[in-house]
Amino acid sequence: STDCAEPTPTMLTGAVADMDTAYEDAKVRPHSLPSTTYVDRAAGAIAYETFTAGVYLWNAYVHIASPIYISGGAPDVFIFKVINYVTTAASVSVILLDDGTNRGLPRAENIVWQVGGYLVLGASSDMKGTFLVNLYVTFGAGSSLSGRILAKAAIEINTAQFAYPNPPPGSPPPIIPLPPPSPPPSLPPSHPPSPPPSPPPSPPP
Repeated sequence: STDCAEPTPTMLTGAVADMDTAYEDAKVRPHSLPSTTYVDRAAGAIAYETFTAGVYLWNAYVHIASPIYISGGAPDVFIFKVINYVTTAASVSVILLDDGTNRGLPRAENIVWQVGGYLVLGASSDMKGTFLVNLYVTFGAGSSLSGRILAKAAIEINTAQFAYPNPPPGSPPPIIPLPPPSPPPSLPPSHPPSPPPSPPPSPPP
């Protein structure tokens, strides 16, 4: 297939390298302080929790059982580091909140989830952020993500919906290639007009 011809292999190799770089960058960042707020929050079973800007760490797993809230402004950065896996219940949401400082809502592109194991999203769940996943990802039926998903093993999509994060102000709109124009409809072959019938021969005098 022409889809596998250059520059696709080179671009894919670069994308994998970029993902590894981002994953390791998030992995080695120190958690914020105090530890009681930023380390092993709710022992990993998070529900109705509100998170402000910073670097959070869970030394085991995270299960999101109910909606969670990310509160801040547009420039704020939120990093969630999970040593093992992340799962969500069905129909849970990550909800963005304005912290009242008149800086706008937190941006999905400033939310990063670094997951050391796998990620499983429940049916009809709605997540926000960039997910850097060491193993595989499974999207439940009807789930959605505003952000990006990168996994080192596999991604299983079950009627999930995706939306790219909003670009910063002043960014050019994304370039979406247009499909090639459709060929004109085939026309039936033309036939030359039939010659007029020959006149009958003149009678002899």
